[in-house]
Amino acid sequence: MTKTEFLNELREILQREEPCREEDGLRGYEEWDSLSQMALMAYYSKTFGIKIKIQELKALVKVSDLVGLAGENIK
Repeated sequence: MTKTEFLNELREILQREEPCREEDGLRGYEEWDSLSQMALMAYYSKTFGIKIKIQELKALVKVSDLVGLAGENIK
């Protein structure tokens, strides 16, 4: 998966009208809440086979941290 594809997927998961950019702060997104975090946990598990704990997601600061969390699954 490319970064662009991932950012588009993230935008859909968060139900944002604005695009997601790597340099964006997650806490600046009003859509960044417990429901979207749960949806992301399910997405990472289904798409990448990566299980993430809610504490890990809450510790992330930027969209680029989400990209990094996927590791080599995103090019």
